[in-house]
Amino acid sequence: MNSPLNDPASRGSASDDDHAGTPPDALADGLTNADRDHSGQPLPARVRRAPFKGDRAVEAGLTWSQQEIWALIEKAAPHDHVYNVVEEFRVPPGVRPTEDECLDALSFLLSRHESLRSVFPAKPGGRVVQRVLTEGELPVEFVDTPTTTGEEIAALKAYFATRRFAFADELPLRLVLLVTDGRVWGGVYVFSHMAVDWYALQHLAVEVTEYFRNGRTLPPLPPDAMTSAGLAAWQESPPGIRKRDRTLAHVASLYRDRPPLALPPAVADLPEESAYRQASLRSRAAHHAATRIAERTGQSVAAVIVGATALLLRDLTGSNRVDLHLTSSQRFGRDSRTTIATLMQETYFSVDLVGADLLQAVKRSWLAAITAFQNSGCDADSMNRLLADLGGGPDAPLTFSYCINDRRTLPADTAVRRDVSAADLLPHTAFTWLPVTEEEPFYLIVDDGEDEGLDGGEGGGAHLEFSLTCDVRHVPEAVMETFLRDLERSLVALADSDSGSGIGADAGSDTGSGSDA
Repeated sequence: MNSPLNDPASRGSASDDDHAGTPPDALADGLTNADRDHSGQPLPARVRRAPFKGDRAVEAGLTWSQQEIWALIEKAAPHDHVYNVVEEFRVPPGVRPTEDECLDALSFLLSRHESLRSVFPAKPGGRVVQRVLTEGELPVEFVDTPTTTGEEIAALKAYFATRRFAFADELPLRLVLLVTDGRVWGGVYVFSHMAVDWYALQHLAVEVTEYFRNGRTLPPLPPDAMTSAGLAAWQESPPGIRKRDRTLAHVASLYRDRPPLALPPAVADLPEESAYRQASLRSRAAHHAATRIAERTGQSVAAVIVGATALLLRDLTGSNRVDLHLTSSQRFGRDSRTTIATLMQETYFSVDLVGADLLQAVKRSWLAAITAFQNSGCDADSMNRLLADLGGGPDAPLTFSYCINDRRTLPADTAVRRDVSAADLLPHTAFTWLPVTEEEPFYLIVDDGEDEGLDGGEGGGAHLEFSLTCDVRHVPEAVMETFLRDLERSLVALADSDSGSGIGADAGSDTGSGSDA
């Protein structure tokens, strides 16, 4: 989309002027696929526009999170679309807005949240900044559908799954809305990861629902609400610099005298373009088991998953010291929990698992994660210099082979049935091979969701989905599948075992070196 973001004459809803250059036959059909702001998606669509006007225009450097994401985008180009968030949605029950009501809602939200009206141009010399626009408009495509079955969604998702953003002058949101009998019932959205993360999207969905159910308005944001531009300014302030220095000292203390955990020795010789595979294991049993273990130990589900993964990596590599990048949304402060921005950043995690069983691995991993998160946050240039110094210089910096990206969004207190064992749910497990989205040596993404049951809810339930990408020269396909299935089995075995009821006593006596702090 080449949106005329700063052209006042172009703002507002669609008008006759918007159809300049549109073929007469398209206008006769009520379609504007030739509109300058049409995305190019294959379905006939009408393009309308949601104008916005925010409280301020501001330009700031990138936040630490945005710097990490921008580096990934540059590395992945021209395939950086993998860092977009493309999802379908359906309008909540009882809410069937008109097109105008949807445009009004978008105008409200774009005016409300600076990250949604930001672009990312490069300054002279190449430095990329975030520029918050005070006013402009978002092109929105409306597709008329005969029914609400959703047959059109697959074509839209397939198209947008490979589309890149024009970061310098394009708003970080694309939207196609599906219309039946004059009412919007669903659609497909695309967000740039430079603007939002998974938790921001979750809160944004809550805001959209509340907006329509509360008379198409929301309480104003607090005057001191965190923004991406404000966070960037804080990170360059003395408190931000102190946080950066703590992070650098933490990483240096871990790896000054040793490298991070390496991949297993290569067992295959493949060209780079054929070296990566991605597998998925979707498991209600794992969700049930991890939740039960977390309840009994008093730890988080995240610590349970990280501990189980680290223990399997110990067995895979033969190393008692396991080093991981933990990708997480840095939303520990109360003021950041509902911020519409991207706060994802990699954290440097290291745990000693000498003599540990799964119970002990969970506890040690929880302590190690706390240490890592307390010493997390740094600009890309400073971290790159440190990793170069710890490694072999700028051309051979210290590298990390293993990463876990925990993207779960279900409430932490999601209940599990007490009359069902985790093993009872194993028949629902599904293992599949997926198209590779990111070429990483060992990259585990953890998602969750709800499976729909039969009428009345029978057979449904929450699940965990583990998506594992590996360099198969070091971790062959058979090992990948075994790893995911062993991850599930280890959680299920502990949750259903007699020792599970004594977790507090067993784990409480462990004082293993959960961190180097």
